[in-house]
Amino acid sequence: MAQNGAKWKPSQKQIQVVELLVNPEDKRPKCEKIKQVGVPPRTFYNWMKSEYFIEYMNSRLDLYTNGELAEIWKALIAKCKRGDIPAIKLFFEMKELHPSVKKDEW
Repeated sequence: MAQNGAKWKPSQKQIQVVELLVNPEDKRPKCEKIKQVGVPPRTFYNWMKSEYFIEYMNSRLDLYTNGELAEIWKALIAKCKRGDIPAIKLFFEMKELHPSVKKDEW
């Protein structure tokens, strides 16, 4: 919630900046991305102090990363099938099949 009790909503510029920031294919520095949207650096860094803005950015990042989970699992399984020991260990840990991992640690 925002300070006056209303639900916080990102501005159009905040939405644009976040979309550029969470896009893993856009390798440009942050300063170029915010400049593209027309946001002064001071404004951007003030946004970064806002729990609402950070929550919004994290929610967009979660949405992107959740969409990639299937591909990541496929890549991990492919490495396991090639005999990559660290990948096999990670797979067993993530599936809670590794004896050194207790269920309550995840």
